[in-house]
Amino acid sequence: MSQFCIYVKLKPYLAEWLVDSLGEPVRFPDNSNENAVIRTFIRQLPPGAVPEVKEEGDIAIAIPDSRAKPPMRYNYMGERGKKALKEAIEDLFIQNLWTEMSICALASTGKGVNSYIAAWCEMHGISLDHVETVRQKYFRLRKAYTENNIELRNFSREKK
Repeated sequence: MSQFCIYVKLKPYLAEWLVDSLGEPVRFPDNSNENAVIRTFIRQLPPGAVPEVKEEGDIAIAIPDSRAKPPMRYNYMGERGKKALKEAIEDLFIQNLWTEMSICALASTGKGVNSYIAAWCEMHGISLDHVETVRQKYFRLRKAYTENNIELRNFSREKK
């Protein structure tokens, strides 16, 4: 992995989760989808453009090594490329949230899902300020499946 970075602004909960999971600068696994997105959209600095510098709220993401696009020369990503990278990061977050929360939700009768989400956020370095945002994201995702006749909730009753 090179020492060259690109900088992206992410939603606060997403930035906290990503840095907690992969450090800063963020280094995605070698053969990850996110690195494939970076390799696809990374290019040489356009003529007349100035190199990026990290601004307040930016997350540094390491540019993966590539023989075809050495980071020493290929270290610029335009706004549309960054948008594609943000979407890939958001997809990774949703997969992580859904996979880990589904285990809890299936075992739950529905009473403890909010506390499970708060605990999941704590486990992944997401501050208390953003727990409600993550909770809403989870419930909206679950609702979207339900509206398409894919039932993911557990309807079993507690035995008394």
